[in-house]
Amino acid sequence: MRAVWAAGAAAWLVVVGAVVWLELADRRAGPRPVVIAELIRDDRVGPQIALLTWPGFAVGAVGVAVVCWFATHGHARAVRGRTTLTAAVTSGALYATYVWWLGQENPLKPWLVAEEALRWGLMFIGPSAGVLTSAAVWTAMGRGAGRVSFPRRLVLTAAAGAGALSLSGVYLLRQAQVERAPDVFGIALTTGAPVVALLTGVLVHFAAARALRPVEAIRRELEDITSHSLDRRVPVPATDDVIGRLARTTNDTLDRLEQASARQQQFVADAAHELRSPLAALRAQLESALRHPDGVSWPTVVEDAAADVVRLQELADDLLLLAGMDGTRHRARAVEDVDLAALAEDLVREHQHLPEARRLRLSYGAEGPARVVGDARQLERLLRNLLGNACRHAGSTVTVAVRTDATSAVLEVLDDGPGIPPADRHRVFERFTRLDESRTRAAGGAGLGLPIAREIAVRHGGTLGVGESARGARLVARLPKG
Repeated sequence: MRAVWAAGAAAWLVVVGAVVWLELADRRAGPRPVVIAELIRDDRVGPQIALLTWPGFAVGAVGVAVVCWFATHGHARAVRGRTTLTAAVTSGALYATYVWWLGQENPLKPWLVAEEALRWGLMFIGPSAGVLTSAAVWTAMGRGAGRVSFPRRLVLTAAAGAGALSLSGVYLLRQAQVERAPDVFGIALTTGAPVVALLTGVLVHFAAARALRPVEAIRRELEDITSHSLDRRVPVPATDDVIGRLARTTNDTLDRLEQASARQQQFVADAAHELRSPLAALRAQLESALRHPDGVSWPTVVEDAAADVVRLQELADDLLLLAGMDGTRHRARAVEDVDLAALAEDLVREHQHLPEARRLRLSYGAEGPARVVGDARQLERLLRNLLGNACRHAGSTVTVAVRTDATSAVLEVLDDGPGIPPADRHRVFERFTRLDESRTRAAGGAGLGLPIAREIAVRHGGTLGVGESARGARLVARLPKG
């Protein structure tokens, strides 16, 4: 916008300077003659008008071009050149028209032309020159793109077409005889105005059809894209207008669709792999017991099968939870006040009586209430997953600590197990990821606990990561305070 304002101001100042110069020259010429014959013959500003006719208007246009060139500093050279040329041509054409009007008026009213130039220049000609030059520069800039944008091309075409046709009509009226003025007016009213409107509409139609070619190219490309060709992208025109933004937004959407499709396919493959192994083990166990029923302890078989079914049910629940999270917005749906400290204390007491924690010593500490806003069930699931992961890998101790800082409630879960190597601290939050120490399905989980916990933390506007610890693993969740 700096170039638009600078070019318009320069065009206006050139007109102001010219009319003020004419007025000063008129005053230096002395008092006006009293005799009418001498008044008509007294050419008071003729030499000055001749200078404005040439090279005055060209010098003014060059001045506006220089101002526009420096005002477009920082844009591409092609944009600067196009904008500067537009400013020079527009202002030069306007100046030439105004000077031509002065040359026509001076022989008729030489004693008044300077005064009229000053009055009309300050009230109409100067502001109109500034506005029209600014509009032309704004249209030519195209927000710095390599080509003029679609709306600006329409504006430029309509303005140029209507202006040229109107100028032609004014010139024809000027050349007509005075006694034929009624006929000329009738022709202009019945034929001229419809012709101007028709030709302007035709010009705008062709400009719009040419400018909308990128939209048709985008439509054809989208029509050919299917679920098996999500890697294709629509062509992006070299303009920073609504069509260019539409193409870029479409490609961004296709990027997200491709990534979502890839995640979905990977999720399905991982889920099928995780479900196939326990199902195969369960089937083999039951078929072996049926083929060799003698000497089989059926209570033990049923107990082992029930344990496998429980693991399958837990895995199915985790998969359904992840599928539900992937299909909804990335925000927690339920909003309520939750005391994270009280929730953590209750879950620690509950875990102390679970089979996997009987050999462990669980401790809890909090500085006071730590209130957050969110879904209580999801936050409970986050804590359960962190506690379950810690109890699964701890050697003898699990510590849960809750504290608050200026903006967050901080939950830390520490264990004295083998810990998480620095190279794997990001990988543990990927789905179905197991580290080498927990690859056995009897000791490790399915690799979904920590990914679910991080997803819940992110949905509540927080984070979950692995912190530094002298021994074992230290998982730190930060949630915004309520």
